[in-house]
Amino acid sequence: MPEPNPLEKLNWLIHFQHVRGEIVQCKNLIKNEIKRSGGRNEFAYFKQGIILREEGKTQEALESFQTCMKLNPENADAIKQVGKCLYEMRRFRLSLEAYLEAEKVSTCPDWQIYYNIGQCLMRLGETAKSKEYAHKAVQLGKHEAAYSLLIKILTSEGDLRSAISVCNAAIESCPDSVNLLTETGLLCLKLGQTQFAFERLSSALALDPVCAKALLGIGCITQSHDEHDVALTKYKVAVSYEPNSVALWNNIGLCFYSKQKYVAAISCLKRALWISPTNWRVLFNLGLVHLATYQPASAFNFLCAAVNLRPDVPHSFTGLGCALFELNDGENAERAFKQAMALAPDDPVIVVNNVVCLAGMDRKEEAKDLFQKFNSLLQDGVVSKEVVAIAEKLATVFEVDGNDESYKNEESKDVINKSINETDELASGDLSPRELAADEV
Repeated sequence: MPEPNPLEKLNWLIHFQHVRGEIVQCKNLIKNEIKRSGGRNEFAYFKQGIILREEGKTQEALESFQTCMKLNPENADAIKQVGKCLYEMRRFRLSLEAYLEAEKVSTCPDWQIYYNIGQCLMRLGETAKSKEYAHKAVQLGKHEAAYSLLIKILTSEGDLRSAISVCNAAIESCPDSVNLLTETGLLCLKLGQTQFAFERLSSALALDPVCAKALLGIGCITQSHDEHDVALTKYKVAVSYEPNSVALWNNIGLCFYSKQKYVAAISCLKRALWISPTNWRVLFNLGLVHLATYQPASAFNFLCAAVNLRPDVPHSFTGLGCALFELNDGENAERAFKQAMALAPDDPVIVVNNVVCLAGMDRKEEAKDLFQKFNSLLQDGVVSKEVVAIAEKLATVFEVDGNDESYKNEESKDVINKSINETDELASGDLSPRELAADEV
């Protein structure tokens, strides 16, 4: 009697054609094998699902992998592929259930299953459980993807130091990983460890000279040292590879703002806003630039939007108060400054702008009391040169105002008003623009 042809007879050829990229021949062979086996060739369905997912046909791929599961419910690889398809379809709860099922039927621990369960849990907002599975994936596999997931979770929790420790451990396992080197540099930059950040980002650029995130990080460092032309050079290279990066266009706009090229700054910031209309930092920076160009009405619109998006940022209220003061709406300006001081009562920039507002509204006694607090803040901490210049002008204002008899003269009134106006111009622009790192978009 002749021996029956086994179902797996041509499985090797299906795999061989797939890895060689002979997709048309492979698909024809799969169809023939499914027909010959009467729909019982599990490997043919599995490979068909892989090819369909590579072609972007996720729903059809899911159906093919589900057929595999019907033929062999204990096939952990097919269940993992079902979970992957569901994840790509953003059906995270079903994807999680599939990966948990794959964990049950798997004969040995699999770091990929733990990694994917961690990803699904993070998407569903269950951070604590996600961290547990990310730790399991790292301990079992020590792969770059597992390290990246754990770093992402720790960063989202605000534990930057632990995230940097994980980054350093990951770099020991994957020393040539551009992504890990860049991530370490950006995290160190957030913690103010500029020198170490520069070293890590430089190492990343040595491996990949056109890495947009690393170029962005180097640009942030040089920009913070007022080397705006050098920063612009880095940003221009990066933006040619990442033209839709909000952080890049924002920081390019800030470089032009620092160089007092306001039209170019507004153009770049509006490009960033077009890419991300709800980014409060970009809105805040647009408000600052419009204040600097004496367009308080436009500044008010952008700063209002920034405040609505992030009502916990005190400097947004300060900028809003400056815009309202320029629009001669002293009552609402005072409200904005009070809200800013409620959020950050010891910020000298906020206090000095509030002093200017009160002085401009002829409420000199309240302004004097607040100015005394401002002087104590100047003595306690390090402030910018602009704030010191404002303090000197305010001291002149209150020194003239202290002479009640001279205040009755028109000449003395002109001196006071001129001093307040000069101080107001400085105060309006004395807010720190918000740079964006790559992970802040």
